[in-house]
Amino acid sequence: MPVLILLVFTVWLLPARADNSHVPAVSEEAAAQALQATVIDPYLELHTGPGRGYPVIYVVEKGASIGIVSRRTSWYLVVDKHGNSGWVKRENLARTLVDTGVPVVLPETRHSDFLQHRVRLGFTLGWQESAEQVAAMAGFRLSRHIGIEAEIGQLFSATTNGQQYSASLILEPTDRWAVTPFVSLGYGRQELELKSKLPGNRPLEDNFRSIGAGVNWYIGFNFVLRGEYRTLDIFSDNQTVSNDLWRLGFSSFF
Repeated sequence: MPVLILLVFTVWLLPARADNSHVPAVSEEAAAQALQATVIDPYLELHTGPGRGYPVIYVVEKGASIGIVSRRTSWYLVVDKHGNSGWVKRENLARTLVDTGVPVVLPETRHSDFLQHRVRLGFTLGWQESAEQVAAMAGFRLSRHIGIEAEIGQLFSATTNGQQYSASLILEPTDRWAVTPFVSLGYGRQELELKSKLPGNRPLEDNFRSIGAGVNWYIGFNFVLRGEYRTLDIFSDNQTVSNDLWRLGFSSFF
């Protein structure tokens, strides 16, 4: 019987340890900048993730101080004075007070939260030399300031139509401002078809490399406006042709 009890206890304990391994991390700098509040409900439950399906890992008691760090949809990441962190539903934070004794005004999503999300989707409109360009983009963030993007685009001009496919490395070095700069380095392929049907005309298929710079302007509601310039070095018929690409667009992060 003692062996059976020990086995049951061990099985019960393992999931709890696994859940604790997914405790959201909050840096000392983020904790110091967090909005401070006091819990006035009997308790506040902290979850491992921003959703009701995530388990509760900590409980903050009435009268305890917490710091509200960031927001994801209707959930907020909070940290207590002991450094324990977790996610709390918005309505559960409604009954917290700031130092003045009035209900806390919960912060909206900040641009720094954008850099913490892994996936972004968006599109751009622009001009590559005399052609108009439309492109759809999907990005994945490898770390806080480095990401990769894959694009598929369409070119339209008076003489040609075509497609572009590319992959780029994106470096966004800071998250301190609402408007943040970034640089990009990419490689891709474009396939152009001449509109005129003259004899000897054939589709043009060339590889290219790109280097560029731009800015992301965080406007809230999970949306970011984007302005960008790239120079494309197109390798065509044993020679390199340079094109300028200017474009605007927006992306949303998840």
